[in-house]
Amino acid sequence: MRKAAVEKSISVDEYLALEARAKHRHEYMDGELFLMAGSSRRHSRIASNIGGELYGQLKGKNCEVHYGDLRLRVRTTHYVYGDVSVFCGEPEFEVYKETETLLNPKIVFEVLSKSTEARDRGDKAEDYRRIPSLTEYFFVSQNKILVEHYLRQDDGSWKLIEYRDPADVIRLDSIGCELLVANIFGGVKMPKLHLV
Repeated sequence: MRKAAVEKSISVDEYLALEARAKHRHEYMDGELFLMAGSSRRHSRIASNIGGELYGQLKGKNCEVHYGDLRLRVRTTHYVYGDVSVFCGEPEFEVYKETETLLNPKIVFEVLSKSTEARDRGDKAEDYRRIPSLTEYFFVSQNKILVEHYLRQDDGSWKLIEYRDPADVIRLDSIGCELLVANIFGGVKMPKLHLV
């Protein structure tokens, strides 16, 4: 993702109007636009694996899985597209013309890219933690077997659990699902690491 060239700060209404007619998606934070760059095959495959696994397990339940096309509002001046998101129960949407922005995600997955990792781990993660409905969020590497699972605790703090073994099972208790790490990375050829 790269910052779009804009001369001035734009309002939320201007962003939503632009996004409603744009050919390419943008994220928005505090008046700045961020153009969503195309993803790599590894990135796309990992997100598809996660979404597919969850879709199968949630079929017939009162939850929905969405890929990166469903916009999320993480606070009033911050709009993003998670790589995979889940909501349960009645969705809460902000509607602009005919486009919907989800307000109550339960789980969000971000597949990390070099161009987005700093922002994903920084401002985006900070705002994710403030969403009342969010119970879990994940950072998934596309360059090595690593899944970082952030789980909201009863006192409102967040616990980090890391998974590095393909045999590890990730339990998503808030939606009654499990993900095998090997299935998240299924069919993904990892780049060779060059040691210096």
